Amino acid sequence: MHDYTVALALFDYLPIAFTTLGMYWLCQSQLFDLAAIRKLAIAGAVLVISGGLLKASWKLIVASSGTHIVWMNNSLFILMAPGFVLLSCALLLSHKKERHTYTVSLWAPTLIATAILVIAYTLSVVEPAQKLWFFWLLTVVTLGNTVTIFLLAKVGWNRNDKVISLLYILSFAGTLTLSGLARIPDQTAALQWIEESINAAAQGLFFVASLRLNKRLRETDTP
Repeated sequence: MHDYTVALALFDYLPIAFTTLGMYWLCQSQLFDLAAIRKLAIAGAVLVISGGLLKASWKLIVASSGTHIVWMNNSLFILMAPGFVLLSCALLLSHKKERHTYTVSLWAPTLIATAILVIAYTLSVVEPAQKLWFFWLLTVVTLGNTVTIFLLAKVGWNRNDKVISLLYILSFAGTLTLSGLARIPDQTAALQWIEESINAAAQGLFFVASLRLNKRLRETDTP
């Protein structure tokens, strides 16, 4: 079931590196001009990156020693779900014009993220065999990622830089492709390499888009 090679497991760190770089330039951008919202975005980014890092480390441990550490395997969506919620909420808040409402609104993302994990835990206790908690978190990750990419593409479009919008959309398309490929029952070594290559390309596009967005925002916001 867990047929990973060491080379494939090591390659899985590449998309994580791209994600980390992309998140860094995004969180440091003038899109989050208020410190509180920037912290919210950083918290979301750290959770998303941590989930991917733990999953890749799990693969490496499985490939090198055959040891299956359950909590590391499950950490991907457990961390990514609240991570994307916080990140997408930070983006939504950054679009608001009434900045005096930000401090009050920051409570909502934290409560939502906590509620999502509570629901996941409840489902894991009530129906442990059905993996309802997994599908719940997968749904949250998908929706959160969709909102995040849509808002980022919208920023690029509003700043008259359609290249940014296109890069984010292509990155999201790569993620959707991965979801389809992951449903194939026979996960051969060749298919897994294809999946990881697509993932690396998608996250590479996210990194380039975020770097370009950071630069664009500095240019347009400089007096």
